[in-house]
Amino acid sequence: MSYFQINKIDAIGSTNVALKDSYQQGVLKHGHVLWARNQTQGKGQRSAKWLSEPNKNLTFSLFFRHNELSVDSPFQLNCLIALALRNTLNYFTIPAVTIKWPNDILSENKKLCGVLIENLYRGTQLKASIVGIGLNVNQENFQGLVRASSMRLCSGVQFDIKEVFDHLLAEIENNIKQADTYSSLLEKYNEALFGRNELRLFRKSNQDFSATIIGVNQDGYMELEDTKGMSSLHRLKEIEWVY
Repeated sequence: MSYFQINKIDAIGSTNVALKDSYQQGVLKHGHVLWARNQTQGKGQRSAKWLSEPNKNLTFSLFFRHNELSVDSPFQLNCLIALALRNTLNYFTIPAVTIKWPNDILSENKKLCGVLIENLYRGTQLKASIVGIGLNVNQENFQGLVRASSMRLCSGVQFDIKEVFDHLLAEIENNIKQADTYSSLLEKYNEALFGRNELRLFRKSNQDFSATIIGVNQDGYMELEDTKGMSSLHRLKEIEWVY
């Protein structure tokens, strides 16, 4: 029996919003997946919109209850998902796949996939997570988004979307079930980290600064080293990429 229970629909505003509504109604089971052929109001990081042409890409969300999911840290789930995406793209021979902190997936510095993880708490206790995934598969026009790309544009191949979906779910399930420790997963995540050991441009409090990316720690903070050799840790949303 599959780990996931899949509900496929033709169109919806946001799969994440739909799953959150179902969670609040108390009707959502661990491992539920909502897959939309057309998502009209997709969500990205920092309240950005995720634009996707109908029937050309993968847009879906997964639901996890943490009493049924063995993770040591909320960021461990980020690692599980990001590495499953990287492995899937490697399987389909997409070139130069990296993970851009926290969980965008790039090919040759262009964005193929965005992941939005919404953690649901009761007080201070993490109860569940909703993972929204938007993977550009066969789309070729991105309306002036120069850093966006797709599996098709990166490879010249037209892909079977269901085949990509099935392989990705299998990779996620494998990462959940296998006995890798969090430290081992984090090491793999850092090995695939975009810009690691490179000088990159960031922005914090409307000020741009250059720093070398050292890696990401178990809390999901990114360690940077400035041009004077001083290191610092940064949370998600504290800083943003300039490039």
